[in-house]
Parts: sequence; structure tokens; C-alpha cells
Amino acid sequence: MDLTSIPERGTLYALYRDKVKYEKYSRKELLEDKQLTEKLLELHLFNDTREYRYIKTRSGEIETLISDETVEHEDIYTEKIVTLGNKKEKPDKDSGLVEVVNYITYDENDLMRIENYRLKEVK
Repeated sequence: MDLTSIPERGTLYALYRDKVKYEKYSRKELLEDKQLTEKLLELHLFNDTREYRYIKTRSGEIETLISDETVEHEDIYTEKIVTLGNKKEKPDKDSGLVEVVNYITYDENDLMRIENYRLKEVK
């Protein structure tokens, strides 16, 4: 896992075999975190302009950096998702937002296809 190209500061969304983490991070703290990759299945590190994504698969690992410049697209569709705190079922004043940026292309029949997506901080 190459953390040198991640955004300096942003939001961490990590899926582990036994837990889920969603929190703010700084690159310096992550580079010092020895337990970051232990039992890790999927990792998203993002800010408002780009996302670093790491996914562990049966056949290996997928590692990519996603931004408007790195994904071919004809259109963009964004949607805001409410993030809930630990053990909460409904949004409240402490709930946050994250945007999902969908990169769209169209085929020869004008059928829409989502080529990729990235998570984006909402400030």
C-alpha cells in the first residue's frame, strides 16, 4: 500500500473484517499507524478533490487514485449521503454529509454508464 500519494488531510472510510471506521485523518498519523492494514478489506482516503482507494481481493490488491482528471467521463452526477454516528438509526444535529461523485459516459445507443465514482468531503 502506497500512502505517499494520498491527500494530506481528509476523511478515512475503512472496512475491516470486524469493524468499520469513518473519521478525519492526517497523512502523518496514517504513516505512523501500524494497525491500519491489519484485517483491512477496503480503504477510502478522500478530500474534496480526490480519493485514494485500496481494495483487497481474493486475487490480490487494487490500488487507485481517483480525481476528475484521472477518470474519463462525459458527465458527472453527485449525490449527498447522510453519515450517521455509531449505533444511530436517524440523522441528528451531529450527523455529517459525504458526496458521491459518479463519473458518467454514454454508449453508441446513448445508454448511460457509471464508469467510476469517488467519495468527496462536504465542507
